[in-house]
Amino acid sequence: MLSMFFPLSIFIIFILLIVGLIYLLRDDKETNSMQMSKSQIIKTVYFYLVSLIALMMVVFSTADIVNLGLKTWVFPKADLNEYREQPCSYMMVKDPSMTEPDEVYQQRIAECENNQISEEELRAIRNQKDAVRDLSFLFVGIPLFLYHWIIIRREQKKA
Repeated sequence: MLSMFFPLSIFIIFILLIVGLIYLLRDDKETNSMQMSKSQIIKTVYFYLVSLIALMMVVFSTADIVNLGLKTWVFPKADLNEYREQPCSYMMVKDPSMTEPDEVYQQRIAECENNQISEEELRAIRNQKDAVRDLSFLFVGIPLFLYHWIIIRREQKKA
């Protein structure tokens, strides 16, 4: 659920970055005298923006891992699929106009059922994919945030 808001938040941050850079790069001669240079402002905005994005990556992936853990161990029925797939006998309708023997029809149904993946296995596959995605966001987001935040703190101490 939270993972669907992540691309939207990245898009909003990207739009705000573009608007901010356009605002900063406009030619304003009166305010140039006592303020930081434009390159210094852009550098500061960049470091804060990357820190914010990395922090969002960490927050959303942590929330998604907590969600996954709750669904796995605390509320296992919350992860059940309420829309069950139809059995093979409903999907393979026997056409009365065909001259297919009943044994061949039953064999096709048995083959279909053998090839279907169980709901539990599908849920395990989905949960593992989510866990891999969330852990990769954590492994990338935490160092990215820490590196940029340390640089921001260093720059603040200099000033």
